[in-house]
Amino acid sequence: MRRMLKLLPIRFLSAALIYLVAGITLGTLDALGYGSFKSVHSHLLAGAFFTLVIMGSMYQLLPTIIGAELKHRSLAEFQFILANLGFISLAYSFLSNYSFLKVAGLIAFISFILFAFEIFATALSVKDFYRRSLAIWFFLAAVVYLVVGSAYALAGVLGITSFSAARHAHILTLGFVAMTNFGGLYELFPMLSLKKLHSRRLGEVHFFIANIAAIGMFLGFPERGNLFILSSLLFLAGFYLFAYNLTRTYFSKSHGPEVEMDISARFMAYALAFGVAGVTAGFTSATLGFPGSFTHVHLILTGWVGLTIVGAMYHIVPMLTWLEKYSTKVGQEGVPLIQDLYNKPLAKALFITLNTTLALFAFSSLLPALSIFAVPLAIAFLVFAVEMLLVLGR
Repeated sequence: MRRMLKLLPIRFLSAALIYLVAGITLGTLDALGYGSFKSVHSHLLAGAFFTLVIMGSMYQLLPTIIGAELKHRSLAEFQFILANLGFISLAYSFLSNYSFLKVAGLIAFISFILFAFEIFATALSVKDFYRRSLAIWFFLAAVVYLVVGSAYALAGVLGITSFSAARHAHILTLGFVAMTNFGGLYELFPMLSLKKLHSRRLGEVHFFIANIAAIGMFLGFPERGNLFILSSLLFLAGFYLFAYNLTRTYFSKSHGPEVEMDISARFMAYALAFGVAGVTAGFTSATLGFPGSFTHVHLILTGWVGLTIVGAMYHIVPMLTWLEKYSTKVGQEGVPLIQDLYNKPLAKALFITLNTTLALFAFSSLLPALSIFAVPLAIAFLVFAVEMLLVLGR
């Protein structure tokens, strides 16, 4: 475990898993009436967990895609410390009546600026980086949204400008998180499915549609007038185009003989279905008031983003563990396969449990009896977190 923590992406992913456990625990206590932890629960999950997973994944994927090292590794290592200090400070401020919010927000913002600088510096170190992969386009856009969204929040906390929590949440969700998810799926899903992306050109069109829509929704959110509705419709159309591209990829011919789909790709494929359902629910909620924001938010964040993260970590964590511990021993002694580093029956059980409980719990606002599925859903995510930490020690 200690050896693996020398790898910068693993540090981010390990810390993210700890925040996942803490966020689920506090959310459970809140649901059971043992305190009021809604704010810290949401920020530990949608803030710390999502953000650190994204940062760790970008620090791994970006250099790999463009064939370069991180431009300033020591800066990235310092940024890891600062980001965690920021998230811990934010959690403390939420638990102490926002007493530390300004300082915590400033610390987090500085860490985001450093992250953005490192990502752009690394990408720009390669002349034709934008040609290497469509994922790079989305990653760089995502980083910009992270800075803009956090700057907007900090300005609001400092009293520089008015602040809308909903606007803040949407620019980070539609901008930072969604753009990262788009880029990650464009890169990883074809690779893990042993397929070639159906159409890069469609992906490029989707990139511009998604960004125009995200900016339009951010600007039009307070009034939710015509700009917001039109931008929502545009984002929906872009997401359908994205889903079409990946679906055509999935049903295309394999590079080699047909084999059972990798567990990572299976999680991502089902995540895509949750994403389509989530953006559709978001548009109908905004225009018709049905099925409501709770269903929309959980289908997107827990379903699309959450399952994509689970799938990505089932690939990245075992792969980095194998490369660090076993790659130099090939030909000298027997070494396990990458997929041997995680428990396959457990992975399949988690796949079934997460997909089933997510689908049911998302509609608990319409049918309260379905709230019971929050328990197995939380347990499944906790088991996943423990399993990933155990992989690092194998």
